[in-house]
Amino acid sequence: MSQDPTTPIRLSGTNAYGEPKVRMAELVCGSPEDATATAPVFPNTKPTIELPAWVRKETEFFHGVPSETELLHGDAEKYHLPSSDKSHPIALPQLKSSRVWGIGYHVVDMQEALLFLEAWVRRRIPGYAITSNLNYSMLCRKESRLSKFTERAALVLCDGMPILWRSLVNTQKLPERVAGSDLIYRLAELCQTNGFRLYLYGAAPGIAEKAAEVLLSEYPKLQIAGVQCPPFRATSSAEIQASLQKIKAAKPDVLLVALGQPKGEYWIEDHYKELGVPISIQVGASFDFVAGKAKRAPVLFQKMGLEWLYRACHDPRRLLPRYTKNLLYLVRVIRRDLIDLLA
Repeated sequence: MSQDPTTPIRLSGTNAYGEPKVRMAELVCGSPEDATATAPVFPNTKPTIELPAWVRKETEFFHGVPSETELLHGDAEKYHLPSSDKSHPIALPQLKSSRVWGIGYHVVDMQEALLFLEAWVRRRIPGYAITSNLNYSMLCRKESRLSKFTERAALVLCDGMPILWRSLVNTQKLPERVAGSDLIYRLAELCQTNGFRLYLYGAAPGIAEKAAEVLLSEYPKLQIAGVQCPPFRATSSAEIQASLQKIKAAKPDVLLVALGQPKGEYWIEDHYKELGVPISIQVGASFDFVAGKAKRAPVLFQKMGLEWLYRACHDPRRLLPRYTKNLLYLVRVIRRDLIDLLA
């Protein structure tokens, strides 16, 4: 969205001031008395309208594909953009979905996900988004509570290359992987741009604080509403309520939760309505990546779907058992897909 919204939109056939290159008075038309005069011939094709890319992207996402006339003239108010009018509620777009291994993923790329989340925050109605990878897909197969929780989500994002590849055989294909480890930075940028307050909850002691420091160094005007690291032991009802009160008192707009799967999702399910935060998102190990405790795989590994292998090599004792289960699950669902295809 680097295009300046104040940049004039020009029609082809105009000069730098938006005036026609050829005025009507300059056309050779002859007088009414001159029966032999030749009438001017106008082209049948419409002039090309050059729209900034960000106008087209946001408008199509929220309202479908309007005509050039609707965008530039009479129906412009109908197609107002999220960034152009902050005083009015924004209608949410009807997102398409692509079902992969029992989960309906919304067909959005990173930018569209951020546009949707911005609109959702402005509605001020508590909701939650999910970043689903292969492990999450496996857990949904095992736990009906998690599966039902996922079906009620405001936004379900594809955070796994196997899921993305499997969607390619669907009618609705997922455009890209929207990884939680990338999303956290883009959310921080979104919060800074719009004045949203961000709250970090979870991870090991000191990790959320460090992650907040890194995000503030990247986005100096970002408002960190609070940081909290709950104990790993069982907590009493009084401790839980005290923790929730801290979040409510901070009044965040976006709550990032890093408690692991499915603990983080269940925590959100239990508390998101009471907290009243517009959007809550379980982001897994994203705090660790931002804080520098864990290192992300090189981009080549990510694109090849081998990020899990890179991470397993760096933390085999903790991650190897989990990824072994994931691989076995992947083999089973692919086998099931092949059987259904050949049946």
